[in-house]
Amino acid sequence: MAEQQQQQTNPIKISSLEEVKQFWEDNAESYLSKDQAHNGFYYTLINMLKLEERKNILEVGAGGGYLYNHSLQRKLPEANYYATDISDSMLETLCKRMGGQYTPNQTTFIPNYNLHISNANGEQLPFKDETFDCYICNLCLQITTNPDKMLSEAIRVLQKGGYAGFTVWGDKEKSKFFTLSSKVLSEQFGIQVPLVRNSFHLNDKNQLIKLLENAGFTNIICWNQFQPFPYIDEQDIQALFTIPSIKDSLKKAGDKQEEFKQAMIKEFQQIIVNNREPIGLDGLMIIAKKP
Repeated sequence: MAEQQQQQTNPIKISSLEEVKQFWEDNAESYLSKDQAHNGFYYTLINMLKLEERKNILEVGAGGGYLYNHSLQRKLPEANYYATDISDSMLETLCKRMGGQYTPNQTTFIPNYNLHISNANGEQLPFKDETFDCYICNLCLQITTNPDKMLSEAIRVLQKGGYAGFTVWGDKEKSKFFTLSSKVLSEQFGIQVPLVRNSFHLNDKNQLIKLLENAGFTNIICWNQFQPFPYIDEQDIQALFTIPSIKDSLKKAGDKQEEFKQAMIKEFQQIIVNNREPIGLDGLMIIAKKP
């Protein structure tokens, strides 16, 4: 009862679609400069989904398409690949990467790859029922405003027998890249981060499987996968302060920014230098079929 009352008086804030979109528009350049760090999950998804056997592929939350030179060579030449995102900045980068010119509110078609690039919201896709035999969603389901709605749209646009692959943030203890800054703010500086729904809210394996079952998926397999990021020396540690989430924590430190920065450097040095471990993100991967 006490917990329920606390939730009613201090509700957890969930970002709106416009806030999510604006975040990626504002941070596209910073994210894309580090994008290779996240794409190990993408490579796993296209491998597990047997991309080379699919004929009509949809990716939601495509970002800058860092591995597209690999995946588009891997797919069948005649297979159609539809890449969508809610950020025009991300899609512009994707188009440049593939030799195309992006125009907002239009679909860019790159004939060499049968690649269709357009702005679309994963919770309300502009495609007909049963259009695709493969659906890819890497590190997007956990940041959408309504995961149930995204899953409902995924199964709607999938053909019977089609497969979907998702990645969400996984084990918080193994994801210090995204958890350490708020921990340092709280424990060492007494600065509490506002109560918001963070990106680990789907990191329970049983909960995630249940979400997909409720959406109508079957043949579900789910596992954790750790993705190390390429930060291995002191120079790399300094570069961490250009990353959006850590930059945001630095601002929250106020007049203690320099002390916070030194505390973060010390923590990362402990992991990399003393423990001889990488820092990175743990992902919870899931593959499922539309019956």
